[in-house]
Amino acid sequence: MGPPVSLGITDPISLGKPTQAEEALTEQLLEEMKRDAPLETEEKMRFRAAVLVELRRIVLQWVQEVCVAQGQEDLARTAGAKIFTFGSYRLGLINPGSDIDTLCVAPKSISRESFFQVLVPKLQEHPDVTDVTPVPDAYTPIIKLKLSGIEIDLLFARLSSLAEIPENLESLSDDNLLKNLDDKTVRSLNGCRVADHILSLVPDAERFRDTLRLVKIWAKRRGIYSNVLGFFGGITWAILVARVCQLYPYYNAAALAKRFFRLYVRWEWKNPVALTHMHEKSEPGLMAFKIWNPKEYPQDRLHIMPVITPAFPCMNSTHNVSETTKRIILEELARANKVIEQVERGRCKWSDVYRPLPFFNQHKFFLLIEVLSSTPQVFTKWTGWIESKLRQLVKHLEQIPSVQVRPWPNHIPFQDPDWKHALSIFMGLTLEKTGGRQGQAVDLRKTVIHFVEIINSWPDKSQHSGQCEMRVRDVKRKDLPDYVLQDAKKPSGPGRSQTDSSLEAALALAEEAAAEGVPTPAPTPVPVAEAEPERSEPLPPGPVQVIESGEPAAKRRKALAEAAKAVPASTSAKAGETLKRKSSKITVKLATG
Repeated sequence: MGPPVSLGITDPISLGKPTQAEEALTEQLLEEMKRDAPLETEEKMRFRAAVLVELRRIVLQWVQEVCVAQGQEDLARTAGAKIFTFGSYRLGLINPGSDIDTLCVAPKSISRESFFQVLVPKLQEHPDVTDVTPVPDAYTPIIKLKLSGIEIDLLFARLSSLAEIPENLESLSDDNLLKNLDDKTVRSLNGCRVADHILSLVPDAERFRDTLRLVKIWAKRRGIYSNVLGFFGGITWAILVARVCQLYPYYNAAALAKRFFRLYVRWEWKNPVALTHMHEKSEPGLMAFKIWNPKEYPQDRLHIMPVITPAFPCMNSTHNVSETTKRIILEELARANKVIEQVERGRCKWSDVYRPLPFFNQHKFFLLIEVLSSTPQVFTKWTGWIESKLRQLVKHLEQIPSVQVRPWPNHIPFQDPDWKHALSIFMGLTLEKTGGRQGQAVDLRKTVIHFVEIINSWPDKSQHSGQCEMRVRDVKRKDLPDYVLQDAKKPSGPGRSQTDSSLEAALALAEEAAAEGVPTPAPTPVPVAEAEPERSEPLPPGPVQVIESGEPAAKRRKALAEAAKAVPASTSAKAGETLKRKSSKITVKLATG
């Protein structure tokens, strides 16, 4: 037992220390993660640190130039600026090829307009900077760039309380820094503040990182790592792991991982997960900030899996979660919990916990959204707009009787003959039997057209006329594009690796045998691999949107013509939506104008 410690809103569940078996399991876990998902090397980390030094040098030079242009030459020498990091880099989990989330903190004399109008051209002139993409109108304004080949997301915060940024400013945790700041600046500061609070609220940063590393690998490979799609993002997973660390302050990574999945598969989600108590501020300049409070704010009562950020103002990091994504998250938590039980018994490996979900083998039908653009700047903005509306598409698809949707966050870039930048977004469709009847009516047409209308309301549409397009169509598994892994097109069958479904059966049998006291075979790793296609009602022949199976061709053509009439008229020859019949499929194309 370790000494008493309390870092969260409750006392720990256990002060126990890991057993010898858990120590051995942790060694196995770290070895498997090192093999399957290695972190950045020390040499590359030093290179990344040098890149950040160069970024700060550029920013300092920009601040000096702005001050001189404002006639404040004395201030130019002392104004200063700092670069802070957050996200995976700040938490110490950097994979090769991952980007660096950064925040530029500047004094009150430097405006956000100058950040985009003056710093952006300066970055574009730098010989080692490429792919500069400013997004000033984003919910959290950002500049995306590559510096010496390292991808960087750069946010901006102007601290209105500071005329100079002191060299010894090492943290942004002081709530007084938020006084009288606008919402965009507070959101920009939030990433750094939350990361710092998380690290200060866990009993051991090393054990926290090891456990979080497993959870992030698992969430990404199982397709539940995406805040914008309604799953959990990086901060949410970090908070969940940190809470488990608070409850078991002396456990190691293997013991924490077991408790992580067991705790959250059983969690009563009407109760929020929080690392610290939430408090409103009564001081001038801070009292206007709202914190998450379902008793006071009706919209907060609608959140179905609340996970609260620890830094003031405390917010729910999972407001995008829907009933659909909640169901998927809980299914994956339950699966991982079962597999870890078998890891402890020597029947599975840790890699079985995070074995990639065979998404394209699990579904017979897909909705494919192709995002296309001619320039990287427009592509970034266009993709962001479409991604932000995908939750609405999922919500409306799930309202169709007998249709179950599986959003897939791992988008696939591909080569298109007409567009320089192209990305595919897939959603798996499962059609359930209703009343035991075959060939049920499935009409996705209205839902897809409504989604296209939402996308066509993009505020920047006229500004980027002819520079981007979106195509939406249904795809059967056997007709998946070539850029999807060839293996995904092949149905599971004899001779292929064991499925997730068969693993569950094996786990259930093992549990029953253990309960009955029946001896089990010598421990051998159980492969957990490609899932067999779900047994679901097949789509009727012809387009996905056909109203009824086996309709006469004339009736189908009439339905298509009526659907085409329902599409609003284009504002110009290149604008609006067009509904086309192509290879017995309905294709919705969107060109801005």
